[in-house]
Amino acid sequence: MRFIFKREPIEDLQLELRKVIQAMCSGHFVLLDLLFYSLIFTVLIIPASSPLLHFTGTFLLIYVSFACLFLFVRKTVRVIIDYHEK
Repeated sequence: MRFIFKREPIEDLQLELRKVIQAMCSGHFVLLDLLFYSLIFTVLIIPASSPLLHFTGTFLLIYVSFACLFLFVRKTVRVIIDYHEK
């Protein structure tokens, strides 16, 4: 049965893979993931009896710190790549 199934050309598979990698590495997707992971991390470190204001403040602090770290690393990597391409 294997000989009946036609495989797609390798160029089509590589193009599809590049599109998936580009979508997974996009800044919006990473920031959305950071939002989700910050929420989970906040729920895990805040006791159930603490007020909502502490929960919100901790969540914002974690999200903003990780988002700033991501943006800093992304900018630094781009600068390094541009420097090596010259």
